[in-house]
Amino acid sequence: MTQDEAFLERQARSLPPGFLDGAARTFQFSSHSWVLRVDGLVVVVDPCTGNGRRLGQAPAFNDLDTPYLERLAAAGAPADEVDVVFCTHLHHDHCGWNVTFQDGRWVPTFPNAVYLFVEEEFHRWDPASPAQHANSFNPNVFDHCVRPVVEAGLAKVVSLPYQVSPSLTIESATGHTVGHAMLRLASEGMRAYFTGDAFHHPIQFSRPELHLPGCDDLASAIETRRRLVRRLRDEGAFVMPAHFPAPHYGRLGLDGDEVRFLPGGAE
Repeated sequence: MTQDEAFLERQARSLPPGFLDGAARTFQFSSHSWVLRVDGLVVVVDPCTGNGRRLGQAPAFNDLDTPYLERLAAAGAPADEVDVVFCTHLHHDHCGWNVTFQDGRWVPTFPNAVYLFVEEEFHRWDPASPAQHANSFNPNVFDHCVRPVVEAGLAKVVSLPYQVSPSLTIESATGHTVGHAMLRLASEGMRAYFTGDAFHHPIQFSRPELHLPGCDDLASAIETRRRLVRRLRDEGAFVMPAHFPAPHYGRLGLDGDEVRFLPGGAE
């Protein structure tokens, strides 16, 4: 057995089903949003892809018909009661439900919310910006998922760090995209980081150099992971990624000198 095979076998033993099939070398990839109630606000983080889209080289997301808004309402966040929407970055699977298609046009899904966009990420995707460049995985994302929000007067473009409320701060987590960011929660002695796509799989906590394709700046993405692992360990904080299978979140621990993901924060 090679060192890499032994590493994967160790990781697979400590993870619930769905996180890693050690034999097949496959894992489940969840797309989900986070809903927070804090400081008198209802906050939605990373509102997924949305229904009825055609997405170039991402056929798994084509023509979706999911009860996303019904699930939000069941979780205590009906669309008209959401106060803040934050996208860690503007890949379609993190901002699609910013809008819904009504009467032949895209309109904001959350009519009473302020939508927070990180300045560098906003300009990275704006077709009018010299910083913009094409991405076949993410076609028309700005025109479909951002511009209607701007035109409705609901968008706020912010520089980092940005204090959303006493308990919530948006901080840089660059690399996956140039303006990729995360949301930090500090409330009643507990800390959590909503990390978007800084991590796609728990093995990256131990080996930050492992990655999926598609980063704007891979070297920055790796350094962001290393920095976040240190913070998560030092603070004993929860990590809330965008794509981990259930239970979707956890903390970090050590097994010898190897960092391990503890799903759900288990000891």
